Amino acid sequence: MSKTKTIVLLSFVFIFAFHCETTLAESRKDSESNFLLHNDTEAYMNFCTGFYLMLDHRWEEAIVFLEKTLQTNPNAERIHNYLATCCFQSNKKEKALFHIEKIAQLKPDDFSIHYTLGNIYASEGNEKGAISEYERANSSVMDGVDKVFMSDMLHRLADGYMKNGDIENATNVYKKILDLKLTDEPVKIHYKLGQAYVEAERINEAINEFVKAREFSPHSEPIIFYLALCYEELEDYDNAIATLESFIEFDSDAWLMRINLSNIYEKTKQYENAELERENAFGTLKESVSKGSKNLREYTMLSQIYQRRGEGREAIYTLRTAISSVINEDKEALKEVSFMLANIYYEMNDYKHVVNELEKVLQIDPDYHQASNFLGYFFIEKGEQLDEALDLIEKALSIEPENGAYLDSLGWAYYKLADEDDGEKITLALQKLNKASEYADDPEIMGHIGDVYYSLGYWERAQGQWEAALKLWEESAAEESPLLKHKTARELKVRKVVHDKLEKLQYLKMVESSVERLRSGERVVSKHLQ
Repeated sequence: MSKTKTIVLLSFVFIFAFHCETTLAESRKDSESNFLLHNDTEAYMNFCTGFYLMLDHRWEEAIVFLEKTLQTNPNAERIHNYLATCCFQSNKKEKALFHIEKIAQLKPDDFSIHYTLGNIYASEGNEKGAISEYERANSSVMDGVDKVFMSDMLHRLADGYMKNGDIENATNVYKKILDLKLTDEPVKIHYKLGQAYVEAERINEAINEFVKAREFSPHSEPIIFYLALCYEELEDYDNAIATLESFIEFDSDAWLMRINLSNIYEKTKQYENAELERENAFGTLKESVSKGSKNLREYTMLSQIYQRRGEGREAIYTLRTAISSVINEDKEALKEVSFMLANIYYEMNDYKHVVNELEKVLQIDPDYHQASNFLGYFFIEKGEQLDEALDLIEKALSIEPENGAYLDSLGWAYYKLADEDDGEKITLALQKLNKASEYADDPEIMGHIGDVYYSLGYWERAQGQWEAALKLWEESAAEESPLLKHKTARELKVRKVVHDKLEKLQYLKMVESSVERLRSGERVVSKHLQ
């Protein structure tokens, strides 16, 4: 027997092709206590026959004799090991896994087998089983275990915890990797810890980790991005600005950092600085796109800046260029870009293209609830395809039942579909709109509630809602940069409609008051003339 064959067979030969590669840890222990006794002649002969058949790669025949051997000693670890190898080679994956799981039961404190089994579960998509085995490996005896395997196991365990939202356990495992010095790249661990703390909304702890990560990699854009984001979350704008500015000094073409910096400048009412950073980002993006950039994000951001500047046609052209030169057959990307196009066309009152783009989105992904609600609401506004509109909105709500915008769409649909004498549907519309207002403090929802109150004859309530809507719009406008002159046609139209309704209501109230006074015999005209 060659030395190579002996090593392969006496190790845990579990490098299975279960859809992806697994990592093998070779056990440093070799217990003979669970093997065969030589005085059991039949069992020993079966073992020898199966063993040599296995060496000859006659896997199916070897399985027959090795299974006979197990009848004498069901807990023979080495036989389970050989059977796992033969079953795998015979493409009997379930039987192979059965024998590996049996070894794991027989060796509850063995790092190697639990680590290996965890990798197999992970490759099969059994995340729960993988985490369970990695946990057992983590709590097992690790004397003499190669640090490469320990590190890999802990990384896999921490990543599994993160994927399941178990932030506490994830951070503990990452810390263990650092404490045991099981990584040559501590910057990555500090970065992952920072992300975990952000996920858990433990912002100060996140900052500590990102600061440590920055010490190892002072010019890493993801680290700087998260660090500035954390400072911004704590409203520590000075540190957020300083962090972004220091990176921009290093890389003046970092358009994403400039965009983030401009947003913070706007929050702190440093409007000229905000526009300057946005213009610098605009120049960088425009140049990159003109040179045929393959970065879709650059096209979408450039389009958004054009849109903000009121240059809708340029925004559309930029996205169309992205579709033809970058996206190609990427349906997920096409879906997002088509949705962006629908929004731009909507602002430009180009209704035909709104429908075309939203229908493209829903053709790619029928469950894209944002597009379902958008198209449904659009049909309601236009007074077209009302039954389909209602179906689209209800589908969006079935996915996000507590979405204020979707509830507003449904309430508005009921209102538009109701006849003048259909009090039941109008009441239902009011219920949905009031529920929408619980989830979103939005002037359009207030305006819709005002319309329903008005139709029911509750003029004072209608006036209160419309006035509240205008006030909210005014407060929102006060927070905007005075340098931002562009207002969307849609927003201006909605605000004007509400303003006109208030003026009309004031006129109607005045007329009604005059009629009442005339009925009472009061000389209304003479009093107005005095």
